[in-house]
Amino acid sequence: MPLYAARPAIRITVAGILIVVAGCSAGSGVRPDPQSATTSTEPPTTTTRATTIPSRYGGTVVVGVGDAGSPRTLNPFLDGPDAAVLDLIGPAIFARGWIAHPVTGLPVADVLESVPSLGNGLVVDNGNGTMEVTAVVQGGAHWADGMPISGDDLAFTIAVATDPDLPIRGDLADLYGLILPGSVRPSPKSVTFTMEATTAYERLFAVIIPRHGVEGSDFAADWNDEAWIEAGPFVVGEFVAGQLLSLERNEEYWKTAEDGGALPYLDRVIFRFYESAADPDPRLLDGFNSGDIDLVALASAQDTAEPYLALEDAEVTTAPGPIWTFLNFQFGPGNRNAISQNRHLEYRRAVAHAIDREALALERGTAPVSSVLSRFGLASGEGPWDQYAYNLDAVESELFALSQLIDLDPFAGDGLDLSLTVPGNSAAEIAIAGQVVTMLRDAGFDAELQLEDSAVFFGPTFDNGAWDVGSWGLSSAPGASNAAAFFTIFDPDGLPFVGSNFFRWGTIDSTVTGEAVDRYRDLVDELQGLIDPAEASILMALAEEILADQVVFIPLVVRDDVGVAWWASRVEGVTLNPYGGIAWNVASWRRIG
Repeated sequence: MPLYAARPAIRITVAGILIVVAGCSAGSGVRPDPQSATTSTEPPTTTTRATTIPSRYGGTVVVGVGDAGSPRTLNPFLDGPDAAVLDLIGPAIFARGWIAHPVTGLPVADVLESVPSLGNGLVVDNGNGTMEVTAVVQGGAHWADGMPISGDDLAFTIAVATDPDLPIRGDLADLYGLILPGSVRPSPKSVTFTMEATTAYERLFAVIIPRHGVEGSDFAADWNDEAWIEAGPFVVGEFVAGQLLSLERNEEYWKTAEDGGALPYLDRVIFRFYESAADPDPRLLDGFNSGDIDLVALASAQDTAEPYLALEDAEVTTAPGPIWTFLNFQFGPGNRNAISQNRHLEYRRAVAHAIDREALALERGTAPVSSVLSRFGLASGEGPWDQYAYNLDAVESELFALSQLIDLDPFAGDGLDLSLTVPGNSAAEIAIAGQVVTMLRDAGFDAELQLEDSAVFFGPTFDNGAWDVGSWGLSSAPGASNAAAFFTIFDPDGLPFVGSNFFRWGTIDSTVTGEAVDRYRDLVDELQGLIDPAEASILMALAEEILADQVVFIPLVVRDDVGVAWWASRVEGVTLNPYGGIAWNVASWRRIG
């Protein structure tokens, strides 16, 4: 999970899930959410203006980026706060094995001939807890210097990502670490290797590293200010850390348009980076109004799109974004609330019924989350969390049942103490948590809101399980492997730091035990050995039912819509992809005025 902060985002990942928190000193992503992740199959909402007939080639487009921070490195494999913005711009320059589909978010082959799977024969179950995986490079795919992208490049990417002496991003190190040492066998256009049984193979080779351009370099130092050999539609012309990235047309780009014409259409794309803060940097809108900026990325579209919609000839497209907010309980002995009732299911059910998720979504201008699997593109419609509709009578009934189990009177005074902690200073997260606290107070809880610096919370507080009830954003990318990583977080055998169950539900030091914990443990054990995404989805549906029935956490709402605004009289071909970054189809952009 990654973290977000008011300044350039902090990214923290737990089991491949990005925790998103805005903090006072850092910003984006627990990789202990931005990217993380929300999934939707709803088509983007578009406000369309009239356009002129475009010329085919040439021109420059200037892109304004504010909410994702500004990169201090061009190396997407390094750990740190730059991954969020590199995810936005990376498709313009890097060799990508696959891209995220703009509607489902699921991987679609790009440099690779196809995404490895059981169905296409590129994944073979060895029947002993391991599998053979083969990745094949498309014929004709080559680097900007004309050298073919090869199986040796894929093997080199694995070697770099698994080098223990390099500061590789935690999620990538964990992913590539599933490949058995000594099993990598490259050939001219492919690589085959043995991997622990998992569905995570679908996430390999999101970025491919050129062996002939990188081998022998200081990987951690040499690729911060300059890019290695590109294979995307553009190459890096100029990079000023924190300010701008100027890209020039890749004359050796290997992909073509549907009609066989050369790509890209533009000569140049310039990304300008602005301050990431609770309020949008006013220079973005000013630059757009003056014509200095042609296109603006909108990370929180429901908060930022209105002034762009008001402009004649501006086109704005929005869609549900990748971040969803959840409320969670701490079940370990380090809980700072000495009289916390988190261990009691009746208490957690009462909390769930006290929260009006429909009202939260209406206020936020997004949608409630009733199915976690839907956030990974694996379910739709009603979910197991719908059983906890806002119902004050149900709250009273659950609290009465609780009163028969504890020495305290849940109805005395201001009610039972509940401390809700929000890490960081994200205006959106604070607003949502503030509404939740108000709802809990109205339902008879003595609830208080606590704000804690992100670096502190996702440091000693998180490590030691020292919060009572928490709320933050998760950005969980679509796909069975990402969903499996999420459900594995709550593994009762995953006590930190052997595992990632920082919530300590059912762990050896937990206040919660029982049949549900045992059933969940067995499901996770079985899930971790599965290769077939369809089989994994069945188990994950059962796992989500347990988590919902036990109210281990409460999914709340999609936190933000994402969007893009551009001048329709100047630029054509822009298509929003909530999962693939603003530049995912930059090769098809055209300058028309």
